[in-house]
Amino acid sequence: MNYLRVEKIKYDEQGLTLIELLITLVVFGIAIASLSTLYYEMQVSQVKTTHYELAVNAARTEIEDLRNNGYNSLSSSSPPAFPSSLLAGLPANAQGTVAVSNPMPSLKEVNVTITYSDYGQAQTVILSSDIGIIGISSS
Repeated sequence: MNYLRVEKIKYDEQGLTLIELLITLVVFGIAIASLSTLYYEMQVSQVKTTHYELAVNAARTEIEDLRNNGYNSLSSSSPPAFPSSLLAGLPANAQGTVAVSNPMPSLKEVNVTITYSDYGQAQTVILSSDIGIIGISSS
């Protein structure tokens, strides 16, 4: 007897179907969207950090300038004006103020406050320093 031999035809399963390709594109799209959001947040964080560092440096510079001017140049009734040149690099709405108080005789406390808006949020940097009479008085 002759039997018909039936052989299974094997198909090459190489390549992608259209559905597999679409699923891959969706997964890559989600990954790229997540990475772009992360990149944007990192940029915003870097700008905020730069503004904070500029504000702290401006306040330190003003305190050092007041220290260099000396104890007698400070008056709590008419505190010095904050120079706008120190606010360079900060957002356009940045403002600086200086307040002087006398917590003890022969000691003045200087408070430098810098305010600015960063991405719609109000930011404030306050630095304080005590400035006293330096030197030996002769009697």
